[in-house]
Amino acid sequence: EAVEAGSPVEIEMHDIGFDKTTLTVAATTEVEFEFTNTGKIPHDAFIGDHAAQLEHDAEMAEMATMTSMDMGHGDGTDEQAITVEPGASGSLTYTFDTPGTYEIGCHQPGHYAAGMTITVIVT
Repeated sequence: EAVEAGSPVEIEMHDIGFDKTTLTVAATTEVEFEFTNTGKIPHDAFIGDHAAQLEHDAEMAEMATMTSMDMGHGDGTDEQAITVEPGASGSLTYTFDTPGTYEIGCHQPGHYAAGMTITVIVT
């Protein structure tokens, strides 16, 4: 699906997946993603290339051993990630500066490994 500049991209999160699998974006386009979690468990969305996804997945797995009060996104310190609780919505704005292949991945325990990703092709 091609992303138009200035139009929000609506993405539904469900258990366990996104309702989109591939997006195409022109380089330097600022994209506003609108996530709605229609599932029964929290989901998150982290934007980065594949290496960043793997690194973030390892960090989230390590954090899973902490109490739930110690982990999560949405505190405003990490602009490329958001956590959306069941029945809730949230938005994340990101500018894809450089052409290449990026991913939006969910890093709740086991979700990324189960394929909860969207491929973003930046041209």
